[in-house]
Amino acid sequence: MKILEFSVRRMLDEMVYVPLDYDSRYIGKEVISVFGYRFGKSGMSLILSAFTSLLPSFDIKELTQATTAMALFWTASAFHLSAMVPSRADAEEAYRKMKATPK
Repeated sequence: MKILEFSVRRMLDEMVYVPLDYDSRYIGKEVISVFGYRFGKSGMSLILSAFTSLLPSFDIKELTQATTAMALFWTASAFHLSAMVPSRADAEEAYRKMKATPK
């Protein structure tokens, strides 16, 4: 798990931020770091604890089904959100327009 986290996810995180300007990269990394990683881990821990305490018959079969459903939901969300990330050309064009606009 740690190998995948450090070798794949960190690299992909950086690739997502490449087309963005400096301020967007900085804010995006901080927001994802706080909300995505920390709250995601804590939230999933709380959800799994609630499942096991509220549903005593929640065994490995139900856990596998719930995990598969959430993985499919996460994958669909990731593809939907990836369509919202601007391409490098679009980001550079938006940056040029922003720089050209007098303040």
